Amino acid sequence: MTDTEVTPKPETPADVASAVLDAIEAQPDVFNMDHWAWLPEAIRLPPEEAPACGSQLCAAGWAAHVTGWTLVSLPTEEQAEVTGVDDDGDEYDELTSVYAERGKERRLICDVAAKALGLKPSETFWYVDAPTALKRLREIAGR
Repeated sequence: MTDTEVTPKPETPADVASAVLDAIEAQPDVFNMDHWAWLPEAIRLPPEEAPACGSQLCAAGWAAHVTGWTLVSLPTEEQAEVTGVDDDGDEYDELTSVYAERGKERRLICDVAAKALGLKPSETFWYVDAPTALKRLREIAGR
């Protein structure tokens, strides 16, 4: 039997932001704030796998990925029902082709990331440019 090192999933917002920054530094070509999760070679990206060449993940996609969620990117003509959270914290169902799943739970990537990073709806930075997103991640990580 061989010993294997298991990296625990980050749990605090600072740890999640640090893990996202580490992942982006390790695969800078995958970071793109224009796509929640663009997976050209597969429909699903399990948390234990690195994104394949050509994949694109935004900061929210990376946050969901490093916290143990499988990212799903269905062909655009296909959609699945997922759970979203509105600004008041109420849940609703939405049809989308890109989402995060864990077990039978399906969530919007933006909501998974906001929770993992400890952000209120007014504090998210999903629709900004890459330098701004990296700056916000560094602030959360304390770097």
